[in-house]
Amino acid sequence: MDHTHPHGKPISILTFSDNKEVIVDNRELEKIFNHPEIQDRKVVILSLIGAFRGGKSFFLDYCLRFLYAHFPSINNPSKPTQFFFRKDNNWMGKPDEPLKGFSWRSGAKRETIGINIWSDVFLHTIDRTGEEVAIFIMDTQGLFDNDSTPTDNSRIFALGTLISSIQVLNLKQQIQEDQLQYLQFATEFAQFNAKKNGRMDGKPFQNLTFLIRDWQNFDDYEFGPNGGKKYFEEEVLKIKSSHAPELRSVREFVKNSFEEIGCCLLPYPGMDVAGSKNYDGKWSKMDQTFKNELKHVIEHLLMPEKLTLKKINSQKLAVKEVKVYIQRYLKLFQSGEIPKTPTLYQFILESNMSNLIKKCIEQYKAGIYNFDLKHEEDIPKAHKRGKYLATQMYDDEDKMGDRQQKESFKYQLNQKLEEIYEEFKNVQERRFRELNKVAERHRIQLEEERRRMEQAEREQRQKEAEFREVQARMEQERREAEEERQQKEKEWRNYQMQLEKNQNALQERLEQEERKRKESENSFGSFLGKVVKGTGLVLAAPFVAVGGTVATGTAALAGAVHSGSDGASSAANECADAIFGGYERAFKKL
Repeated sequence: MDHTHPHGKPISILTFSDNKEVIVDNRELEKIFNHPEIQDRKVVILSLIGAFRGGKSFFLDYCLRFLYAHFPSINNPSKPTQFFFRKDNNWMGKPDEPLKGFSWRSGAKRETIGINIWSDVFLHTIDRTGEEVAIFIMDTQGLFDNDSTPTDNSRIFALGTLISSIQVLNLKQQIQEDQLQYLQFATEFAQFNAKKNGRMDGKPFQNLTFLIRDWQNFDDYEFGPNGGKKYFEEEVLKIKSSHAPELRSVREFVKNSFEEIGCCLLPYPGMDVAGSKNYDGKWSKMDQTFKNELKHVIEHLLMPEKLTLKKINSQKLAVKEVKVYIQRYLKLFQSGEIPKTPTLYQFILESNMSNLIKKCIEQYKAGIYNFDLKHEEDIPKAHKRGKYLATQMYDDEDKMGDRQQKESFKYQLNQKLEEIYEEFKNVQERRFRELNKVAERHRIQLEEERRRMEQAEREQRQKEAEFREVQARMEQERREAEEERQQKEKEWRNYQMQLEKNQNALQERLEQEERKRKESENSFGSFLGKVVKGTGLVLAAPFVAVGGTVATGTAALAGAVHSGSDGASSAANECADAIFGGYERAFKKL
């Protein structure tokens, strides 16, 4: 029959050899528990244990259907992180859908050998607290077969109880008195734990649920968890006067071993299920009453409010812590006998205190590494702060053991803190020395840079002073040049004015001279004209011999005067010049 599931498979972490030796597969265990997404999550481990051929793996496969329908997982993260309950039957799959998951079969031979864990881990966040949870499903070897001794049965039950947070004990028809003997381990451990811790309030285990299959007394106690609880309280745990002292003790310590005890009653599944070797898990073959009660019981066990977190000494454990416990439990159970209660108690005590010391050390490291170390003198202050936080955590946590044991572990914690502090101090002192060296080099560099900057500033100031001096000289030269230019412009303007004045005066003189000349010429011309006109040529005769020029000039003059034209004046002037020239020469000869 093919039980291959698309998202996971059963992983064997413990098997038994032919000579009853325990074989532990730490590699597979590490593979499941070391997934980075779940390391710090709190843990729920549902373990089913009971008689062989009792339908344990069949029951767990329907548990897987419920979980995959309502929770995301590492291999199937598509589901919403918020739980949403489906009230219909859809989570059970299709009516004719064969079961996938843990291997199982009908018949007389057992299928599960050792302890198997489902490889896929379911994820959930608790609404009321915000805690993130990892849910594991564990199947165990069938008990009470021909190959199992009472010691084997006790070892399996003890291991399942130690590892799980929800231990489901799968039985048929009813709880037999001799079957309670397998609770002896739990009761002895609870009794020893109470004696060593001096109290009974810290129950060592979480949830124990009896799953009674093929229940026949349904007239007295109805099917399901309600009828089962009533049956368990009235018929199993109730102390009767006829009970021997050891039976009374077992019942008393069962109550004090588990935080919660429940019981669920399931009817007969029907002949098509129980009587067929080829039955493959289809719920269409189940009797309707069985199907309804199976659905009810699984919902009762796996609803979010029913999920029980794994605790040791009332402390919730993370996945990484549970892995260490499981590995140590498996190693402890590798012998052929179940460990004696004192040995097992001491082992759990040491494991529990080891985990507590580890958490205190983490708290100490957080305190010292988050301390604001500004100077080397702050190192002891960081140690004091971290040690205070670590010891406060140690004192506040509930611890197993008596006073002497608690003080002994506290001493071990202080020793480890001092060792860590010495290493921390050495590292920090080296760091501060390196920082001081770097700071000194930096200081020297800064000093050199400061000197360079000061020198540069001095040079800059000198250059600025020289520049201002040059600017001042240039400004002085500019002003002088401007003054000289203005002076020259002034002189030029004066020169031009004087030149213009001289030109005007000269022009005026020339004009005056010209006017005078003209006036003289006009006067002489007029006079001469009058003379010539009045006297004729009398005066001209004596000078005829002087030369033709005078005669010519006189003749021209006379003609001009006689003509009376506008050009007479000009012609007269020219003739007068000629005449006077002739007279001058004549007088010189005379």
